[in-house]
Amino acid sequence: QGVCAAPVWSPDGSTIAFFLAAPDDTQDLWLVNAASGVARRVTDTLPVGLRGRLVRPEKISYLSFDGRTIHAYLYRPPTLPPGTRAPAVLHIHGGPTSQFYDALDPLAQFLAARGYAVLMPNIRGSSGYGKEFEDLNNGDWGHGDLQDAIAGANWLRAQEWADGAHIGITGTSYGGCLSMSAVCNAPGEFQAAAPHAGYADWVFVMGEQERRHLQLMQYEFGDFEQNRAVYRHCSPVYNVRRAQTPTLVLHGEGLLPRSDDSRRFVEAMRREYKTVEYKTYPGECYYVRTRANLRRMYSDMAEFFDRYLRP
Repeated sequence: QGVCAAPVWSPDGSTIAFFLAAPDDTQDLWLVNAASGVARRVTDTLPVGLRGRLVRPEKISYLSFDGRTIHAYLYRPPTLPPGTRAPAVLHIHGGPTSQFYDALDPLAQFLAARGYAVLMPNIRGSSGYGKEFEDLNNGDWGHGDLQDAIAGANWLRAQEWADGAHIGITGTSYGGCLSMSAVCNAPGEFQAAAPHAGYADWVFVMGEQERRHLQLMQYEFGDFEQNRAVYRHCSPVYNVRRAQTPTLVLHGEGLLPRSDDSRRFVEAMRREYKTVEYKTYPGECYYVRTRANLRRMYSDMAEFFDRYLRP
């Protein structure tokens, strides 16, 4: 498992420099001799003591509601006491036109080290599986793609080593959006949700977001004035009364670009007396990216999942 990126020839044509990443290793610089094919590592940015201790995920697949095959990465906890079952977390990627691939995912490693199984599915809308698959969720965010995630949760429930009664969901950006959709559109399906930098009301977002998001929405949903019903259909906030899942909403604040939509989602949940918490991290745009805040956010998420996903 691994992925090579950004190959560059040396001026004399004898060597190629490239980056190599793997699910259990950081992305580092390598050189390969063009004649012999022998490669050597130039940099090593994996923190001391972690080599050999990180989880190498399995690649699995399962069938979704309409018979389509969904591919996923499965991180099992490195240690599982005999006679116990591992609680699990579905980790959803952003985009949605993106994909999980053979690279290090710090959140998956963090949760696996704490005893969670982590399933990272490439749900419909993901890149890497052809244009038809990539466009399958156009105009249907939070519905068919959510069913792909639920099918992944059901796959976990069928594993004898997994605790199918305690499954959470999380993700950043679109992963946060789908986590919100899981809360509102699939009540009770998950036992905890931790959306990060998500959006729940695309009608509202039309009035606050910058050009790149507006262009994305126009491609995915169509012209706003002609397709308001589609924007509402893809907005889980309008189903907030159905929510049953304890939810921790995570968001950055203080820098541009920014968004108020996660806060508004929390307020809508509170008006309906739903179980919801809200944590923000200063000095960030809507995404939490700095090392100090990521450490805090991962710890906050772990404490929340421990509370609701461990019997």
